[in-house]
Formats: sequence, C-alpha cells, structure tokens
Amino acid sequence: MKNVMEKIGAAAVHLLILAVVFAVSVLVFMRTINQVSPDAAENMKTSTFPLVYMRRNGTNFNCLHGFEKEMNARLLRESITPLQTDRSVDVMIQSYSASIDSVSYEVIDPVTGESLENTQVIKLDRDHDYLYATLTLQNRMLMNKEYVLKLCLRAGGRSIWYYTRVLLEDGLHTDEYLNFVSGFYDKTVNKSDLGTVGAAVEPDETTDAEQTLAYMDIHDSVEQLTWGSLNPQIYYKPTPRIVEINENTASLTNEYRIAAVGDSGMTEVFNVQEFYRVRYTDSRVFLLNFERTTNEVFNPENNVLEKKGIRLGITGKEVQTGFDSRQKVIAFVQENELWTYEKASGKLTQIFSFPQKQDMDYRDFYDNHEILILRVNAQGDVWFTVNGYMNRGSHEGGCGVMVCRYEAATDMVDEMAYLDSTESPELLMRDTGNLSYVTEDGSAFYVLLEERILRVSLRDRSITEMAEGICEDCFAGKAGNRYFAWLEEGRTYDSASLSVLDLETGEKTGITAPAGERIRPVCYMGEDLVYGLAREDDLAAASMEMGYFPMYTLHIVSPSGETVKEYVPKGCFVTEVEQSDNLLALTRVEKNASGTGYVPGTPDRIVSTDTSASVAVGIATSVTSRKQTVITLRVGEEIDDLKPEVLRSKIVTYETPRTVEIPENDNLQSLYSVYASGGLLDRFERVNEAVACADAHVGVVVDENLSYVWVRGDRSVTADVPLKNVPEAFSAGERDVAALGEKTGLRILDLTGCTLDQMYYFISHGRAVAVTGDEGPLTIVGYDEFNTHLLEPGAEEWYYFGSDDSTELFARFGNRFISYMENEV
Repeated sequence: MKNVMEKIGAAAVHLLILAVVFAVSVLVFMRTINQVSPDAAENMKTSTFPLVYMRRNGTNFNCLHGFEKEMNARLLRESITPLQTDRSVDVMIQSYSASIDSVSYEVIDPVTGESLENTQVIKLDRDHDYLYATLTLQNRMLMNKEYVLKLCLRAGGRSIWYYTRVLLEDGLHTDEYLNFVSGFYDKTVNKSDLGTVGAAVEPDETTDAEQTLAYMDIHDSVEQLTWGSLNPQIYYKPTPRIVEINENTASLTNEYRIAAVGDSGMTEVFNVQEFYRVRYTDSRVFLLNFERTTNEVFNPENNVLEKKGIRLGITGKEVQTGFDSRQKVIAFVQENELWTYEKASGKLTQIFSFPQKQDMDYRDFYDNHEILILRVNAQGDVWFTVNGYMNRGSHEGGCGVMVCRYEAATDMVDEMAYLDSTESPELLMRDTGNLSYVTEDGSAFYVLLEERILRVSLRDRSITEMAEGICEDCFAGKAGNRYFAWLEEGRTYDSASLSVLDLETGEKTGITAPAGERIRPVCYMGEDLVYGLAREDDLAAASMEMGYFPMYTLHIVSPSGETVKEYVPKGCFVTEVEQSDNLLALTRVEKNASGTGYVPGTPDRIVSTDTSASVAVGIATSVTSRKQTVITLRVGEEIDDLKPEVLRSKIVTYETPRTVEIPENDNLQSLYSVYASGGLLDRFERVNEAVACADAHVGVVVDENLSYVWVRGDRSVTADVPLKNVPEAFSAGERDVAALGEKTGLRILDLTGCTLDQMYYFISHGRAVAVTGDEGPLTIVGYDEFNTHLLEPGAEEWYYFGSDDSTELFARFGNRFISYMENEV
C-alpha cells in the first residue's frame, strides 16, 4: 500500500511539473507570438568607427564622429572649421586599428545643395594608429560664406561619413582662440596662474551664491572655477570644438572627464562641458561668457546608497525618473545611463549605457543622444527609448530612435524597433521629448518626428501617420504622457480647433473655441490638459507685440473633458505659462491706456493639488565641504541594506533587423533656430522672438538653410549702409510687410518688439532698418557711438539723431522695426 501511495504521489508531482512547464510555455508563446526568436543575448558591441580631427599648427580641434549613412547636411551644425588662407585644412584620423582603404571629401553649398567639388585624397601619412592629410579645397568657394565639408572614409568594406561646416575668411584669430580655451581649462584644473584666470572672469552679486560645482559661469570666483576643494585630475583631455566664429567673436566648447578621490578612498569620475564666448581685441583674447556644467558618473561601487535614497553626487537638479504605480521600482537616468533600483531586493541594475565599464574610449561617452523612460511596471520591466546618435552597438553611427524593453526577470534588453532618421541628433531629441509613448500592452509606439505623429506597430514594424502639420508652438505634450494635443489649423495665433489624441486607444477628440475667439494648448499637468482662449479684438491689439497671445482664461480639463479648473484673471491677460513640477508660473499683461497695446502686469501661479508622487520620490540636496551641493534621489522609504546587488543587462540580438525607415518630410515649416551654449536652444516661427531669445542667451539665429539671421555681438562700433543699397520701398516709406516683400523681392523680417541695439546687427551687415517716428516712417541707415543715422522718405541725405532719444522715440511707437535678408534658393 505504501509503495502504491508513493507511486501516486510521484505521479502527481510529475503531473504538477508538466502543468507548470505547460503554463510557462503558453505564456512564453503568447509573449513571443509574431516576434522573431532571439539568436542570443550579449554585451553591446564595442565602437569601431574612426574619429576625425581638424588640425591647426599641430593642435587638434573639432573632433568629428562618423555616421553610417549620408545625412541631411543642412541640418548638421555641430562645428565650424576655418580654412587657411590657401583654402586648406589639415586632418588627423584616429583609426582605432580599423583598416582605412580610402578617404574622399565633398564641399556642399548648404542652401542649394550643390556639390562644388568631390575629391579623392591621394596622400595619407601614417604614424601608428593615426593618419594625416591636408585637404586643399578648390576656388569655387566665396569669402565669408559657410559651406559643408563632408568626408567619406572607406574602412572594412563600408563607407563612414563625417561633417563640419567650413569658412574662408581673413582675420578670425582661430589660433588665439584655441590657445585661450586650452589654457583656461588647464589653469582651472591645475590651479595654476590664478591671476590670469581672475583677470578673465567677472565676479558680481551672484558669485558662488548657489554653492554648487554642477553649474558655474563667468561670474563665479576663481576658487570656485578652480574646483574648490574637489582636487580633480584629468581623466580624458578635451578637444576644443568651434561652434561659431566671425570677424568679431567666436564660441567654443570643451568636453572632458575629471576624476577625484572620494571620502571613502574610491575614485569618482565627472563629465564636464564648458562653453566659451570670446573676442580678440588689442592683441589679446577677452572672455565674454563662460558656462560649465559638471555631472558625476554613477558608480554603484562608490557607496551610493544611504538611508534616505540613492546618492547621485554632483549633478543638476533635473533628474529624469520613472516608477511603477506602487513606487517599488525606481528607474532613473544619470549621465545618459539608465538604472533601476528595486526596493524589495535592493538590486541596482544598469539597463543601458554607451560607456563601457572596461576598455572605454572617447567614442563611448560622446554626448549627442538621450534616454527617455516611458513606462515602468511592478515586475521591474522598463520601456525606454534611446534617441539621437548611436555611439556603438548594432546601429553604430546611426541617428534614430531605438525603442527598447528591459525585462527584469531575465536582465535582458529587447530592441523592439529602430526608427532610422536623417534628422540631426539635436532635432531628433527635441521631437521625441515632445511625444514618445508606448501603449500598455506594448503593441505600438507613438512619436513626433518632422511635424508628424507616427504610430509604429511593434509587432510588424509598420508605420501609420496619425496627423501631420504639427507646427512649432501649436501643440502640448511630453514623453511618456498618454495624451497629446495640437492645433488643427497649425496657426499659432489664428486657430479655433484643438485636437486631442488618446495614445492608448487611438481615439481623437476635439475642442472648438467660441465664435470670435482663438485657442492654444498650453501644457499638460499630469493627464489634465491646460489650454487658453483669446478674443480676436485682444489679438488685434497684440498682433505686433513680441509673441503675445493674450489669454483671458485658462481651462484645465480632464481626459474625459470635464473641467477641473477655470482660471480667469481680473483685468489682465496671461501671455506665457512656465511649468515646473506641479506649478504653473503665469506671466500676465494689461492693456495700455489707449487700448492699442499691452504693458507688464503682476505674475501669478496655479498649483496642482496632486503632489503625492513628488513627495514620496524626488530630489533632495545636501552640502559637503569637498563636493559642495550633492543630489540624492529619494526612494520613498528608508533603505536598510546599503550594499546593493549590482547587475548589468545584456542585449537580445536577432537575425532579422528591426529597422523602420522614416521617410523625410519635404513640407516642413520654415522656422528660425536659436543656438546658444554650444547647441540648439529653441525654434521660433517669428523672427522677432528668435532674436530676443538669442540676445538673452548670448546666441545666434539661423534660418532653415542655416544662414545667419542675427548674431549676438557680431557688429562694428560704427556702420553705415550706402544709400544706393537701401531698397527703394524702404526709403519711400512703405511699412506693410507683405507689400515690402512683393516690391523688393527680399525676405522681409518683422522685428517688432526688438530693441534698437539689436537692430545695429542688421545695419552693421549692410541692411537698412525701417521704423516709425513722430512724423511717420523713417529708415535707420547707420549708427555711431552716440547717434543713429536716420533717413526720411524721399530724402537724399540722412541726419543724426541721439541714441537715447532714438531709443525713447522708437519705443513710444512700439519698436516696430523691419529689416530684410536675401531670399535664398
């Protein structure tokens, strides 16, 4: 009897095991249906592309990273290389043991797309792992005009492309600028020649006010700029990058790594980015602006856990996080590395990182991409995207959107789709930051790319265009948000129809402005949409103002359309809303006495009542003597085990590529882009707003062809436009923008609301400026240190008018400036 019972028990166990195996098999099958079986899980492949450097007198600058395919040259604006007077430029190729078969280069006009030359490099000098060449460009280039230099390396049977802008212009002082930037960096790291550092900076009332090494600028003290008590050493040296240069000023960046010994004796590593704006005057270089950001590289071996959370160290306060509904799993991005912390197990997992733990080189931590956390569940699974330039791996040298799912149970990252794009990395990151969403069942990915909402099936990688014509300043959304709103008409100041897309269900709803009113989406507070209404009469009074959309009311509505809150300011209008966590900061204006314009009003704010998530999980700061302000990520409860288990994921690989080709949009909106601090800052439909932004952030404005529209500081002390060069319609007194365009054939720039000082740029570059005065239309044709030079309609000579008087006069009439630039093909 006992044997029989034992046999029955064994059979039951056997049946139970078979049932479990069957259930698991069914689950695995259900999860992988319509998917290609993986070949293997492995570490990400190491970098293989060579690096290309520009050289002057033995100094390297403008390190170029290669692309796996030809890019839209007009969209790439990372560096500019001044040519020697004989139109030559020296290059150095760091091969990293790659076999380079040939090198060729092409010069392209970025406006017309015309190829001016395409030449094979005949002579390459080799020195171990480095190749050297001199490129001498043909004489079809015009002076003072930027072109695109595209280099092509054939290595290992494949082509790799590299891009930089080139400029042929005399008197740029390139060598002096490169020497200054290299010297300043060296002095601050090594705490040497402090008198020179002190003479270059400009301490003021803001000096050392924040007590942080995460951000420093020209107004900080010498002690702060030389790293206080951190005592760092160089880990990776910088290669200066020239981002802007003209006869008056230049802007350069430095990116490098430093290391310091921590309190526990462990080595801490920091990524540093510096921005310099300089001018050459009186045989020396003057520092006009300086900014430095520092971010600590997260290293779980450096005692990163403490009772109240995860110690991130020296970094900015804007830390991207994500967590499951119960806040048991925290995902965070630190220095473009994605990590998770599981409270229950105390496990820290590095999910994605381009920099390697060992055998890292300069290619790995090239910072031209970003990681976005889209979804985290209770099992620790994370959906995320990697957007921009791909430093290494199966898409090395690509520019696109990698949609990934990390499975905590297997510690593997599964690439669900790779969206291959020809947009520049900066524009791509800007787009994906506004809309990136994975549905809860993982079947679809929504993204904003090139003014289109695209739905990508993650089962068969098919694309559906959900909407087009999503114009700048005409939408509200953010990565990971379930809802996205946009103006159907695509007109910032003249739209009456607002559409809302539920990205989970694909359902589209709409909101229509009342008759005689216009609508604009403002932002999302959680999943609640904030939108504003403005009356046509109020818009008419603001039509020439600096981007005013005078909203007499703000509505906050839930996804179901229910009104959560209605904000109606008394006697004033909301023109700008700045969102910060659960707070909306409101800029308000009032109508002037005549009712024809607006004057500043008192600010206000709206506070959300939903703060539960941010209270439990968020950022905390503390101050130490050595590292100053350090950041800790709160995890919602005390951590008992301060010694985490550390895991690093592997990548699932497939035989069949999961690449989705994104077709280019040939019908993009014409926008003015503002570049500042070494990168793309913002984009505007209206040129006056772009100029104001560039002036405030010490930057430049370029149009869709990357032609300069306005540059901070690039003007002469005095200037005059020859009267023969003043367009006849301007001097005749025509002030209608559309009519001026028809009569002159020029691109007319409505610069209303800008300042007189900003107008001097146009005059210094040979363009007159139309304006209105007491007696009617005037044309500014010149300026000196004390006066403007004004021309009346029909006059053959200009007259002097004091600068202060001019400023007051033009402001009285609303600073209604108009200038122009040549229409380009």
